[in-house]
Amino acid sequence: MNLTVVVETLPYLLRGTVSTVAIAAAVVVLGTAAGVVLGLLRFVPWTWLETVVAWVVELVRAVPLLLLIFFIFFGLPALNIRIPTFPAAVLAMSLWMAVNTSEVVRGGIKSIPRGQFEAARSTGLTGLQTMRYVIFPQAVRRMIPPFVGLCTILVKDTSLAAIIGVFELTRAAQETIERTLRSFEIYLVTAAIYFAICFPLTRFAQKAEARLHRP
Repeated sequence: MNLTVVVETLPYLLRGTVSTVAIAAAVVVLGTAAGVVLGLLRFVPWTWLETVVAWVVELVRAVPLLLLIFFIFFGLPALNIRIPTFPAAVLAMSLWMAVNTSEVVRGGIKSIPRGQFEAARSTGLTGLQTMRYVIFPQAVRRMIPPFVGLCTILVKDTSLAAIIGVFELTRAAQETIERTLRSFEIYLVTAAIYFAICFPLTRFAQKAEARLHRP
């Protein structure tokens, strides 16, 4: 193993890491906000709206993330809609994050016993107040482990953005290998950086889940 190559290329790889974190952060903010809204819409009293949201969620979830990226970056220009590489990647991943977060929200709310709804309504709270003050705060605790798991998957899937030319960690590794021809060292360091980002998230999810099941 050539440590000199590692030391010389590490700053460039760290630049890619910053971009990876930036993509993930933007997607988490946008995707989580949209996902919470979609998840809550699954509980509205209008059946038609709940059905439309359910079909949209299932449709997007059934499409591979890579295909979403291709559709937004390569497909939309056919409709004269051209989006630069970075926003295109963020938009595609935000769609993926939104629909999966919506399922986390739906599952968290569904896990709350029906008696909680009935007890809250019996005190005179409206449906919206019941969701806001009673159900959702309890459900959030149960959403944390699967949501953190989604974030871990997202960080790793940011590597797909390299396919449309977005500069991030995987792209930085590819460019470095083309320049140095030292694939073993570069991929090893790249894997270590991904591990350094994802392992704390995984441990946090495990601890949150253990705390949730603690009597």
